[in-house]
Amino acid sequence: MAVEWSNKYSLIQSNKTDEGLVSFWRSPGNSDAAWDEFLMKSAMGQFQQSGMWAQVKEVDGWESLRVVATIEHNIVGGFQILWRKTRFGRIGYVSKGPVAVPEKQNLIEMLVILMREQALRNKILALLVQPPDDSRMTSDILDCHHFIRSNPLGVIETTLLVDVSHGEEFLDKRMSRKRRKNVRLAEKYGVTIREGTEHDIGLFFDLMCATCQRQGVKPNPPTEKSLRKLWLTFSRHNCLRVTFAEYNQEVIAGVINIVFGAKVNMWKKGWNFKYPDCRPNDLLFYETLHWACSNKFNNCDCIAFDRSIADAMQIGQPLSDIQQKSLHIFNLQFGGIPKLLPPARIWIANPLLRLFYEKVFARLAFFRDLSGSFLTGSQ
Repeated sequence: MAVEWSNKYSLIQSNKTDEGLVSFWRSPGNSDAAWDEFLMKSAMGQFQQSGMWAQVKEVDGWESLRVVATIEHNIVGGFQILWRKTRFGRIGYVSKGPVAVPEKQNLIEMLVILMREQALRNKILALLVQPPDDSRMTSDILDCHHFIRSNPLGVIETTLLVDVSHGEEFLDKRMSRKRRKNVRLAEKYGVTIREGTEHDIGLFFDLMCATCQRQGVKPNPPTEKSLRKLWLTFSRHNCLRVTFAEYNQEVIAGVINIVFGAKVNMWKKGWNFKYPDCRPNDLLFYETLHWACSNKFNNCDCIAFDRSIADAMQIGQPLSDIQQKSLHIFNLQFGGIPKLLPPARIWIANPLLRLFYEKVFARLAFFRDLSGSFLTGSQ
């Protein structure tokens, strides 16, 4: 087994720990089946760290750099940096990493140090990091290694999870009366749900663009080519599900779910705003949740949620009129629970620029973030 590792990976370094000899390897290329399998089986693993995701992001100009940690030939952690060239130089992003199982402080610290070293070696000027959703990684470790609390790219820091692990009866009871009524209305009007294929990618992209235009945001992914790459890469591993709502044989809404590990990620939605009285989106969400439940997943992740609503709910504060009219209330009424995610942090290679950023820009951005003037972005 050791020979297999040395044949496929390049050894960076090895360190003795109480758990055994930890070896850190450079994983070649933009794909790594062993790494992806480790992520899928780990509670800390998320699709944004996978080689599959690196292949998808390559279409939009991102390159990947991956380090895998092993003990006795078993993967115990690692990280994947996506980076791209900008007019300022190379910028890197570690989304939902580094990953360590279990999260031992010494392993995490070694991974954090290696992230910085690999960034320097690859001439990455700034590295944005957001730990896995369920990470217990302490801020002290990142602070110690000069990762500044800042979110210049608008990384999502709040999401909404719907528990689908307790059966369909439990799931339905947690939904609001309004959502259950709308589902019955959709069925009464004859709205049906069908699964999509590769031939439907262009159709979904058009629906997604219609929604983005109405909401005044740019589509992400930005091109049909990117979306098609997602299909080709993730569906090959049964990690993608596309469903559409149809009325009178016309597709009017759709959703793309990235299926990874024990979680169904309700990644992108689209609707052409036809036949709102038929409630196509209610039926789409309901069907997705029930599909996840019947296929023994643990959670459905709505990907993003309004932080001000989450904060109000945590302290039992009534929602304002504006909050009650938020688009996020739709997802909330399906029985979801807000989840605060680890905050994003940035490391800047140049010490003087890092000091300037920390003393001036990061503080300004932090207070703007508190006031709610920053919009959350896509993963």
